[in-house]
This record gives sequence, structure tokens and C-alpha cells, in this order.
Amino acid sequence: MKKDKFDETTFYRYARTLEGKLEPVDVVRHNGRLVPRFAPAIAESPSKNSSDLKRLVREVMYGLNRTERRTWLLLLLGLPILEVACKEKVTRTAIYERIRGNSKGQGGMIRKNDYVEIWWRNQRKKNNRDND
Repeated sequence: MKKDKFDETTFYRYARTLEGKLEPVDVVRHNGRLVPRFAPAIAESPSKNSSDLKRLVREVMYGLNRTERRTWLLLLLGLPILEVACKEKVTRTAIYERIRGNSKGQGGMIRKNDYVEIWWRNQRKKNNRDND
């Protein structure tokens, strides 16, 4: 029989809330294994965080139009550019031009938004390291 991985929550029977407080966690059997059962208070985010989240999203999306915001959100979620292009029903090249601008010097998300520029620079560095 295969041994289960060590699970701190099941072993110690405590978990941290989003505020960082320790809360006791009950365990139940599911398919013969002990699994944690979290109280709703642990999993729910406080209502004040939703306004903080909205402010954060507005900050990260500043200067971008609707199409660029949609593209940027997909990239922030970790989707590869090819997948973003499929979801947007455009070519991969169109997404690259949307991010960095085109040869005519028009726009580009990296010129409009510093967060996109930082992300783009990090992606380029990562790709250069992978190719070495």
C-alpha cells in the first residue's frame, strides 16, 4: 500500500487564517484517508479585503484599455502567450505586438503600464536563462 504524503494540517490539526491567526482544524475520513475539514471562517476572506483587492487590480491595470486588461489578466494568471492568443482568437504575433508595440512605434502595453514592463523584462530574462 502506498504511503500518504506528510500533511501538516492533518498532523498538527491547526491552520492559519488569512489574517495569520492559528485556528483548530477538524479532520474527517474521505475515501479511507484523514482529510482536514476547514470551518467557513478560515476559508472566507474578510469583506475589507475585497475593497483592497479592487484597489490592487485597478493599480495593476492602470493605463490599459479593455482588450489589454483582459490580455494582462490572462498573463497574470500564468497562461502562456499561445494560450492567451487562442482565448482571444488572434495570432501569437498579435499578442506580442499588443504587449510590446509594433514596428510603426504604436502603443504597446509595456509603454502604458510599468507592471507590464517589469513582467516583460522578467519573462525575457527567464527565456534567456532557459536558452543558455
